Amino acid sequence: MAGDKRFSPDELNEYNKKQLNQAYQAIARGMENLETPQLYKIYLEHVGQLQGHTLNNSLLIHEAMPNATKLETYDNWGKKYNLQVSAKSKSMRLLKHSSYEMEVDKEVLDPKTNTILRDEAGNAITKKTLITIPNYKTEAVFDIEQTKGERTLVPEEIKPKTMEVILQTIEKITDRPLSTISDMSSQDQHTLAKSAIEGFVEQQLTYKKDVFVKDERGVTTRIPKSEAMEAFEKESAVYAICHNYGVAMDVGKLLGLARDLDKSDRNQFKGLLESVHHTTMSAIKQLDGQYKSLVQEKNQGKEAPQKTSILDKLSQNKDVILQKDQSNPIPSKTKEMGLS
Repeated sequence: MAGDKRFSPDELNEYNKKQLNQAYQAIARGMENLETPQLYKIYLEHVGQLQGHTLNNSLLIHEAMPNATKLETYDNWGKKYNLQVSAKSKSMRLLKHSSYEMEVDKEVLDPKTNTILRDEAGNAITKKTLITIPNYKTEAVFDIEQTKGERTLVPEEIKPKTMEVILQTIEKITDRPLSTISDMSSQDQHTLAKSAIEGFVEQQLTYKKDVFVKDERGVTTRIPKSEAMEAFEKESAVYAICHNYGVAMDVGKLLGLARDLDKSDRNQFKGLLESVHHTTMSAIKQLDGQYKSLVQEKNQGKEAPQKTSILDKLSQNKDVILQKDQSNPIPSKTKEMGLS
């Protein structure tokens, strides 16, 4: 392989395994770090910027670059946004689905009795079937701050940025009228916005009474949430959402709940964090989506400048069209139709 930088299939397979193992080790370190309340708080402050990522990838991003906002592969930055990744930039490696199909002999079940069909000799009848094997690999990505060039092709972030707009957005989603804040002090505005976000999160958690816990073998079980777990999830989601939209919030309660939560069962703790992550991401996605709808409605409500169509011009100039212009016996067609 002297002078040849390409991997052989076996070398590539080993390289991918090594990168995947390193990613899982980084996730484990990240999970351990989140057991410290102050580090958990900092992580929640970053979550709002990581829309579209799983909990595992959020941990990988936060561990590698706590201020990352928008991530793409090297090629995508160039092809999609015409941006160049800066020289010597260090990539982050995220988990990416790499499932594949495999043909197997699958036992055939009787549709009526749901029992295995057998032949005359008593052997199970099988048929060739394609099944999907779940698998992962890692993918190198870079943050937008690691690129250079004009960022005109990068879409602007569209989300509510004032207390009044945040309240209007929540009001639209929950269909509950909220108090006007035009005459409120800044502190009162933040208090009302926080209260509205709390109510929205409570609505999100109404039916989420269980936490899904996956053990080392990949077996998932449902465990009812304790009062401490419910309080921890609610406060975590509210804090992350408030920080994402610039709503002032006291962090004391969150730190206290994080400190007192029983984290002795690592699998259960991760299951709870998965629930926190999903609740937070889902809420932010709904709020941003509703805000975009409000913006579209507002823009559509603006009267667009009226354009006179050809049919309108013909109608307006009907009398002129029907009359013959004696002073110009051979008028042009456009003049004759009243369009010039």
